[in-house]
Amino acid sequence: MSDTFFEKEDNVRQYLEMTSDYDGRWFYEQFQKHIPTSGKILELGMGPGKDLNNIRQKYDVIGSDYSFVFAELYKRQYPEIKVMVLDAVTIKTELHFDCIYSNKVMHHLTTSDFKQSLARQAEILNSKGLVLHTFWRGSGKDEFQGLLFQYYEQDELQQLFGEQFNIIHIASYEELKPDDSIIVVAQKRT
Repeated sequence: MSDTFFEKEDNVRQYLEMTSDYDGRWFYEQFQKHIPTSGKILELGMGPGKDLNNIRQKYDVIGSDYSFVFAELYKRQYPEIKVMVLDAVTIKTELHFDCIYSNKVMHHLTTSDFKQSLARQAEILNSKGLVLHTFWRGSGKDEFQGLLFQYYEQDELQQLFGEQFNIIHIASYEELKPDDSIIVVAQKRT
């Protein structure tokens, strides 16, 4: 992932404008379907915090992003909410969680970095901990101003998650056009 793309305030403002119509309702409905309300939860790549705002209504959640700009903008608006600056690959924290989630974040990692992230997620998840991640569906990769977009099909994701997790739910869904996205819910192997 380009470590500097979202460190530039202009890029953050462009992203905020581009996603201004996103309300996160579908994602929140899926989250409620699969994740129990008890336990401590970590969001990786919170961006502007729209999913965090929905999820924190019923869940004990900590937001995180590798972008100091996103984290600071959110903290200024919601100083009572815990937010950390974390890299989604190394996830340097001593905390442990019952669930880790991201919404269209892991596709910014190379496949190698994504594997490393999944291994780290398994390390900081409590026994029987869950992950919920969404991806753009497809094959290959694209770059936009140095920002990576790695696409996956369901079988590839099953293999990648399968090393540390048991898949509970995997399905294609529509975000912008039919079957353009994939949701994965998986449980840490014990």
